[in-house]
Amino acid sequence: MTKIVELNIKNYRGIRNLSLQFDRDESLICLIGRGDSGKSTILSAISSVLSPKWNSTFTDTDFYNCNIADEIEIVASVVDFPEALLSDRKYGLMIRGFHTYDKTITDDVSVEDQGDHLVPLLSIKLTINKSLEPLWTVFNGREQEDITITASDRAKLNCYLISDYVDSHFSWNKGGPLYSLLKSEGPDADADTGEGNIVLEHLRNAKNEIDKNTFDNLDAVTALITTQAAELGLDILKASTTLDSKELIIKDAKVSLHEGSVPFRLKGKGSKRLASIAIQSVLVRHGGIMLIDELEQGLEPDRIKQAVRSLGDHSAGQIFMTTHSRDAITELGAQPLLFLLKNKYTDEIETRSLNLSNEDLQKAVRACPEAFFSKKVIICEGATEVGICMAIDTWRKSKSMPLFSFRDCSFIDGTGNTIVQRVDEINGVGLDTALFCDSDLEVINNKKESWKRDGVAIFDCDNGLCLEQQVFKDMPWEGVQELLQYARDKNRESFLSAFPDVKNTKISEWKDSIELRQQIISIFKPKKKTDSCGKGWFKAIHHGVFIGQTIFKHYEKLEQKSGLKVAIKGLNDWVDEVWK
Repeated sequence: MTKIVELNIKNYRGIRNLSLQFDRDESLICLIGRGDSGKSTILSAISSVLSPKWNSTFTDTDFYNCNIADEIEIVASVVDFPEALLSDRKYGLMIRGFHTYDKTITDDVSVEDQGDHLVPLLSIKLTINKSLEPLWTVFNGREQEDITITASDRAKLNCYLISDYVDSHFSWNKGGPLYSLLKSEGPDADADTGEGNIVLEHLRNAKNEIDKNTFDNLDAVTALITTQAAELGLDILKASTTLDSKELIIKDAKVSLHEGSVPFRLKGKGSKRLASIAIQSVLVRHGGIMLIDELEQGLEPDRIKQAVRSLGDHSAGQIFMTTHSRDAITELGAQPLLFLLKNKYTDEIETRSLNLSNEDLQKAVRACPEAFFSKKVIICEGATEVGICMAIDTWRKSKSMPLFSFRDCSFIDGTGNTIVQRVDEINGVGLDTALFCDSDLEVINNKKESWKRDGVAIFDCDNGLCLEQQVFKDMPWEGVQELLQYARDKNRESFLSAFPDVKNTKISEWKDSIELRQQIISIFKPKKKTDSCGKGWFKAIHHGVFIGQTIFKHYEKLEQKSGLKVAIKGLNDWVDEVWK
């Protein structure tokens, strides 16, 4: 039931220095964050320090910034490991203690102290210097010399990484997950010695069966050779034809899982990943650590969800997974998310644990999971604002400005009546949060000052106006005409009922006036709470995109102090702010 409770990484790939702590009872940890935030590197670090291989290779590029002067150091502190490692002949003298109540590690420990709140812990360290020779040791904080830990003992921890390279997981080779499972399930108790290896024994038996058969069609040639050899003084009368053991290669790695006559290594990417996960899921139940990098690779949404459900239901061992999939996150339920935020200027990594046992937070994750892959989140009051944000991103591209995604920023639909809850939840997690909203709803207006105090950036309309009203108030008249024509084309009957006096005139002939603008603005004010603002003319994302496109078509003509210009410019500036 081996579990990692603390992980420390120094000078490894993109990580300069990182320390992580985990609860002993956390069986599934999902790492999320932007690309290059360190997720895959963390899994690789775990895989390396607990590797069952004795011949792992490393290169200069494994060092942080390729600086070989600073050695790599990866430490995994584990609990609930096999008792065989506790003997004095192994690592019993290096035992440390883990306080389960506060997740701290102590070196002041004795057998008498051990119990439910203080459990044995081993700290396993991998160091790599510029010689590129890896060294695995067990150490403690007492004045004791580190002890080398062998590959066979590391193999007892059953830690395996599922990534794009899983073909080896389908072979029965020593050091692989199938072999480890064989040892835990079968009678191969002495598998570490050559004599007790069931796989090799089966291979030798197969070779013996081949040797019993004759190659009749080759006998005539063999007879000619033996006769000629006899004339030369060489007695090879017992010569026969069979397979050479060297060519057959009696190695456990050559025995692998097949479906019919087709080896698993030839299956599709998604099927291979699921098969590898299946093997390791069984192994984890016997006490292992499974590492799954980008679970969703090669999988359809329904199989992603099923895989997450299955992994979440397992009852032993420990699973670390990374994902960029909203389907995976929405299916995680009450499993913990570990959110990584990497400062691109300093390479420092900040971690935030999202406890989805909080029902409100769980709802937020399921409603807008994409927010939790970003450093900055714009919460839009509704679909219209989402569409305008899409138009802003398109405009930024046309101006050779970085896209929102380049700034690690996403925008989500706050879906109107749940927006107050969404802002509180997302800002509460610690994400940089902005709100793009109207100013006509009392429930939102009442929260704005407290949100500002909590660091939420507010980009809204003039007091009492919804976004559509703000647009028609501030846009140049030709922009107003374009929006009116769009509304008329999309909602003819509703539009004509709103303007009965001018239904037979062309919008291009309408003249700008304070009175007409007020009439237009009044259309977007609900008469009752149940009324749709503006009769729903622009209440969809694609309508919001058109509004945004029209805004930027006339953007330079907007008054600098107009509510619309202030909101759009402020939102753009906020997106471009550097990491605080």
